[in-house]
Amino acid sequence: MTNIYDIFIIGGGINGAGIARDASGRGLKVYLAEKGKVGSATSSWSSKLIHGGLRYLENYEFKLVAESLREREVITRIAPKITKPLPFIIPHSKKLRSKLLIRLGLFLYDNLGGKTKIPKSSKINFNKKYKNILQSKFVDGFQYYDVQVDDKKLVEMNINDSKKMGATILEDTKVIDAKRNENFWEITLDNNEVIKSKILINAAGPWINETVNNVLKINTNKSIRLVRGSHIITKKLYDEDVAFTLQNDDNRIVFVIPYKEQFSLIGTTEVDVNTPDNPSISDDEKIYLINSINNHFVKQISQVDIIDTYSGIRPLIEDFKEASKVSRDYVFDLNIQNIGSPLLNIYGGKLTTYRKLSEKVMEELTPYLPDTKTKNWTATKQL
Repeated sequence: MTNIYDIFIIGGGINGAGIARDASGRGLKVYLAEKGKVGSATSSWSSKLIHGGLRYLENYEFKLVAESLREREVITRIAPKITKPLPFIIPHSKKLRSKLLIRLGLFLYDNLGGKTKIPKSSKINFNKKYKNILQSKFVDGFQYYDVQVDDKKLVEMNINDSKKMGATILEDTKVIDAKRNENFWEITLDNNEVIKSKILINAAGPWINETVNNVLKINTNKSIRLVRGSHIITKKLYDEDVAFTLQNDDNRIVFVIPYKEQFSLIGTTEVDVNTPDNPSISDDEKIYLINSINNHFVKQISQVDIIDTYSGIRPLIEDFKEASKVSRDYVFDLNIQNIGSPLLNIYGGKLTTYRKLSEKVMEELTPYLPDTKTKNWTATKQL
């Protein structure tokens, strides 16, 4: 059975890449197929942040925020070359969240993740600091820290580590069929190759249910919600190396983040869509982001100031709430029929928690991989 892989992964986004690294570091034989380039879809169209998710506190997702904050610390440590802490400013508006609510949120944000090297939050007066960026109606606010990351590079570093540890990674390769046998899966690729693997992991991101229905041909009771998040890029709106967390009248927030030294990255939106393919920003989204800037900043912008845009699709677990309230947590759907090899479908997840997700995948699959070195190792080994 030497020609049988331990794990076959569909999808080379951040989750697939993280699982490949973790598994191959445990001495497992890993094969990953990505239909495009690794990290080329959702995983490279994010807001490029490793963050706890301050606004998830409003949805009472304390467990997710605590895990994300702990992971923020870990990823800063294992990927120091592509991460950097960045101050975020929340201008206070009397019409929106009260100072007491923001203070409470920031107190939790400072402490939920345990010990951290990242600076704590503080109150800020705009007459003393960051002058002439915000309109005069904003007198004071709050500063907290999160971490900026090169999201695509993070995927690539995980993939490169996987390869060094013996994983087989194929790009531009689509899985077109998968048959479950008693002891292994037979996975057919679009290059006519057939791979055998003891376990199959579906980490196809927004294409997860498409893969379940059309490739694996099994039923799932999990439904996902596809939400498009769009960003616009302009020439930098101010000189300071600081980001802004802008509160909007609809209670959503928009980030303004220094980007590649000369630009400002502004996003994100949340729009329900029917397909994960070829996402692109709508005029309404552009107007929404422009209005958010023009309601806060001295410098006013219009559509002519947009240098570039990008959009990504987030696969969220459907719970029939409005998009901003749907959980960013992840769910595993372990499918083991009466006889047959395990299938693990991965729903949801976010850039920040990919490493922890990968670790939990390995814990979940350990009973089916009796010879594995089960020790968790990715939190301490630099990428």
